[in-house]
Amino acid sequence: MTSFSVPPDNRVSRGGIHAANNTYSTLLQAGRDINLHQQEPLPSVPVPTSEIDAVRRAWVAEDGEGKEIATAPEVLAMLGLDERVVVIAGPPGTGKTAAGLRALSELRPVLPGNSGPRLRLRLEHVLPDWESVEKDKFLLPAGHGRGYLLDVSGESARWEKPEVAARKFLGHAEMLRKRGSYLVVVAGEHGWPESDPVLGRTVVRAVHAPPGDRIARHHIEQLFPGVARRGWLQESVRDVARQGEESDSEDRRAPLDDLLRADMHPGDAAVLARELNRISESGGTLKDARDLVLRWRERVGNVFRETQDSADDRALLLAAIMLEGHSPAEVLAGARLLLGDQKTRGIRDILTGRDLVTRLEAVQAKSDGQRVSFSHLPGYPAAVLRHFWRQLSDIQPSLIQWVKQLTAPKGIGAGRIPQIADLLAQLAVEESDLRPLDVAQSWAAAGDAGQDGASRLLARVARDPALGPEVRTKLRSWAGQGSLANATVAAVVCQGSFSKEYPRQALTCLRWVLGRGEHDSAVSVAEEVLRAMGSDVRLLPRVWDTVNKWLTEYQQPDDRNHLAARRAVLSLLRPSTEHPAATLLVANALEHPDTADELVRGWSAALSVPTLEARCEEVLTAWAEAVADGTLDADAVVEVLNRVIREHWMTGPLSTFIAGRAGTGYTAQSVVDLRERLILRWNDPRPTPPGGQTQTLLGPAIAPEDDSSLRTGTEGAT
Repeated sequence: MTSFSVPPDNRVSRGGIHAANNTYSTLLQAGRDINLHQQEPLPSVPVPTSEIDAVRRAWVAEDGEGKEIATAPEVLAMLGLDERVVVIAGPPGTGKTAAGLRALSELRPVLPGNSGPRLRLRLEHVLPDWESVEKDKFLLPAGHGRGYLLDVSGESARWEKPEVAARKFLGHAEMLRKRGSYLVVVAGEHGWPESDPVLGRTVVRAVHAPPGDRIARHHIEQLFPGVARRGWLQESVRDVARQGEESDSEDRRAPLDDLLRADMHPGDAAVLARELNRISESGGTLKDARDLVLRWRERVGNVFRETQDSADDRALLLAAIMLEGHSPAEVLAGARLLLGDQKTRGIRDILTGRDLVTRLEAVQAKSDGQRVSFSHLPGYPAAVLRHFWRQLSDIQPSLIQWVKQLTAPKGIGAGRIPQIADLLAQLAVEESDLRPLDVAQSWAAAGDAGQDGASRLLARVARDPALGPEVRTKLRSWAGQGSLANATVAAVVCQGSFSKEYPRQALTCLRWVLGRGEHDSAVSVAEEVLRAMGSDVRLLPRVWDTVNKWLTEYQQPDDRNHLAARRAVLSLLRPSTEHPAATLLVANALEHPDTADELVRGWSAALSVPTLEARCEEVLTAWAEAVADGTLDADAVVEVLNRVIREHWMTGPLSTFIAGRAGTGYTAQSVVDLRERLILRWNDPRPTPPGGQTQTLLGPAIAPEDDSSLRTGTEGAT
């Protein structure tokens, strides 16, 4: 049959694509502009303004004895002497990160090619996206006028070859010098080879940190004047409640200043000042502020003493924390679920029981009758959860199981998964315990909301400087295990912020999952996640380069990575309106011959795997549909597939696509149209390039010997 939709010259007007679909017009242009063949550096993120303000405006330069803390000045002096990579080593709690940021923020270098005034550096955190710092090849970022901070304190003590790691960082100095940039590496107390005269030359030892009480006070005075105006740091104060009433005498006898401790961790002191500001802005009292300073120990202790003989009230407290924002009745239902108490109570018990709102208020929750809230006590829910986890440790397995029930697709707390994920992530980090992460497998199998929650939970813990390296290692281990649940959660976590912060490790996890023997739900999730990563123009160069390296590296069919690489190619080549990686790649092939070669190589590799024949046929059909609706550039598709046909046209999926499947009663018009374009291109003796250029960028178009089967392959198709 003849298709009336194919122009005589077998080409689709690009102008038509632009007019018909502005979205894809933009994507096609974006695809042409991407450089897919440049090595991507480690990811970096801007230092938040709050961190910069803290080290610039609220810096504490002296220790408890009034002596200057030398860390930041020594780092600044080295940077000022044109040392482009400086290392701060020392134990936790000595203010290494703050000292590095302080030094970088104070530096005013002369930037290359800039004869104007000296400007501040743009500060960025570099993320340690490697599996092994010694073995992996990676490129450190080197933007113009940057001050980079890289925290490896959580892993430096475990380096097997610290000299190798140190040389990788120090070897970046010359590139930074050319760009007018600097790098400060934050290492742990042990691990960096300081004794080496070369590798230890630019090491600054952090020994002393500012007293925590002074940090908190200075942050309040300089950054949060509203708290200072409340007078909470004065020796004696009358706090005014929200209704204008005076606070009780106990508040006046226990000034907040007496509760600030010099041995607070510098980071905790800064967070404390910020949380006090939240309480002040929400109209909280001095009593609330005191409880926050004490990390709610007194108030939590009182609640647990008062509920010692009431499992019902303690269950209600846990349910109120997990279901904050829900109605009192829903919180009560959650508490009964924890207790396994589903029996109907008698009317006598109901009438003589305590009022539900009164019970909630006794455990410090507020309720307006419609919803339960702890917004007046920031940090209290986390403190309660921490107390349960630490002091009543036998409850841990039951607590995790209960959270899974609460957050099941039809559970009471299904809508609270993001908030519960944040609570569990904070618990894991504060307790240095990975067991709160056990809910992730259940969430990963519970639809989009659960998958988003699992990704949020694991990504947040994975970026923690101390616990993060262990979590990232665990994710890679899960990805390679036979367990469907573990493989699924390893793939799911790669769909969120983790893929942007640790793209190399995300791709490693996806490769392990894609290599599973059966095409199960974990593989489907991994394919979708990979396609999403490839649709991000910032990640696509890294994704495409990595997948092509897999094709080259894994050549043995009995290697699971061989299958993974070819599944990865098909995943990226499958057109999708939501994740248009294929659109970007095909558009890029119009301008870049290397990309066209890689597309041909990828198709050829996938077609060579018998178990992927059905998938190949599906993607070929999807390409035909995408050409018909303008999602893929028709010229590029025809040229790429023409080259693939020369190598694999007798392969099952291609021969079926060209000649049709016997017994098929209906063939989509889009497939028929693409067949005709391919047949016309096959029999065209002239190598006409796309767009009328004098030389095609999609590779040679040498006409083969005439093959009558290609002339008649679509005859009779309907």
